[in-house]
Amino acid sequence: MNGIIQILLKLFYPFYPFWIWFVYTFAGQNFDYYYGAIWLPIVFYLLLTKRNRMPLYLLLFMGFTVFHLLSIFINDIKPGDINWLLYFMSDRAVVACALFFVIENTHFDQKFIKSLSRNIFIVVGISLVVSIIQTRDPYFFFNLNADKEMTYFDQNRVFSIYSWVDLNSLGITFPFLLSISMNVYDLKHKLFALNIISGIIVAFLTRARYVMISTIIVFSQLFFNSAIKLKKKVIITIILVGSVILIIQVAENYGFDFNQVIEERILEKDTDMGSAKARLLSYYVFMMKFPENPWFGVGPETRDDVIQLLGGDAPLIHVGYLSYLYFYGIVGCLFIFSAIFLLMRSSWIIGKKYGFWGPFYGFLGFSLANWTFVYFNMSEMGIVISVIFLRYYFDNPPEQEDENEVLAESETIS
Repeated sequence: MNGIIQILLKLFYPFYPFWIWFVYTFAGQNFDYYYGAIWLPIVFYLLLTKRNRMPLYLLLFMGFTVFHLLSIFINDIKPGDINWLLYFMSDRAVVACALFFVIENTHFDQKFIKSLSRNIFIVVGISLVVSIIQTRDPYFFFNLNADKEMTYFDQNRVFSIYSWVDLNSLGITFPFLLSISMNVYDLKHKLFALNIISGIIVAFLTRARYVMISTIIVFSQLFFNSAIKLKKKVIITIILVGSVILIIQVAENYGFDFNQVIEERILEKDTDMGSAKARLLSYYVFMMKFPENPWFGVGPETRDDVIQLLGGDAPLIHVGYLSYLYFYGIVGCLFIFSAIFLLMRSSWIIGKKYGFWGPFYGFLGFSLANWTFVYFNMSEMGIVISVIFLRYYFDNPPEQEDENEVLAESETIS
């Protein structure tokens, strides 16, 4: 079964957006239903056939998932056009739980990790190519169902391959993939510069500030990493500056207006800082409504009174942590925020011990991004892939390190 699980993960990651596109295009179905049906039987098989590892972060996230489903049931939020079985199998928290459980109880070999690393680099490159094509043809490989009101098309945003997962997926998964790829193909590798160029172009073409900030956070590891000597940091700076200059020159020759993007999306001159004002309004509305249900929340759906207070433009409190406190209360958020903290802690440990900082800077970007939008989807492929790498490093610590000390950090409950 261990070999089959590695094959399945290699098959689906990091090519998940293409599978969603393929199933929807040729079968007209939502791939989420099939995806849950693949992993949940494997979970049951593992539970029945072996002693299982259950890290604390996973126990906490399972607690959140149960809380999440109970909250939907109690508050009667489930859409009426789907039965409970399909809803359960396609729920993102349930799928994330299943994936984390399978990953934590799989032994990943070096051959698998090398293949996964190569696939990540390939997808980073594909993300760059598709983003560039979409500047000329916005409909190319775009999921029209993801933006039915065409709001983002009006803003000329580019989503690369990720709209088939979610419109927020690019801003979460791409920084994870980029961060991991930069650690695999580092400054010594001839493909390092391509990672830099891909990160700059893909992030900027999204016209989304949180994506740009997350990418900057990913790049910052090149300067905060004490293992990189000053001379190399100077070289990296030259590569970054040179890449930006080259990209601007090439883009302007093809008629792309950088100043327009800066003024409209970063400085918000056309909306009079409308996005910033929406965040401030979210804080105000949260302070009004959170005290009404502080412990258990109102369920994962924004109620009409809050939508009215928000002015009807944004159907939710537009700050991730505040929105989840409103949805799930202190009790529910204690589970999920603690799980995320423990994953970040494990990522920090791996980075400090082995210099593999990819997952940590991905999680750091993910955590900071949720101050400006709401997207705690733990089944995002960037997060899932990072958990795979964490499991691999905990199971296969380099020989020169104290193996017992590393494994202690991954203490599990059987």
